Amino acid sequence: MGTGAQNWPAWLVIAGCGMGTQLAKLLVYSLTERRLALGVLGQNYGVPSFSASVLSCLLVLVSLRQGWHSAQAGFALVFAVIAVHDTIKLRMAASRQRQVVFRLVESLEDAGPFHLRVADYLDPRTHHPAHVVAGVLFGSLFALAFGLPSG
Repeated sequence: MGTGAQNWPAWLVIAGCGMGTQLAKLLVYSLTERRLALGVLGQNYGVPSFSASVLSCLLVLVSLRQGWHSAQAGFALVFAVIAVHDTIKLRMAASRQRQVVFRLVESLEDAGPFHLRVADYLDPRTHHPAHVVAGVLFGSLFALAFGLPSG
């Protein structure tokens, strides 16, 4: 395995991981919906989670190249943990917000025939913990596959 793939710059491995994540998401959602689901290419949420995948790739890549005890690995670890934690916590807060807004819009008597449709548009698309776990696995494996320096 001494070819050039392992000598790619870190930013290229991470960008490749992001593109791979979105292509995997396109494949998963296109197969489950039985149609080409191009809309998922612009989404962070879904399986695998884009942010979890990219941040896990960054953490594993930095750990492989700089060592686990490096300052860069410590920064990447803290950054990844905070972002993944916030992603999961945001899911709960966004779901609660949607419930409250839906009840408010539903209670308006003079809102017209479209008030329920407007409330439905407020439905937040959120991360499920399983989406985040899939993203962490995808990003970590991507970094292991393409991020190891040769030699």
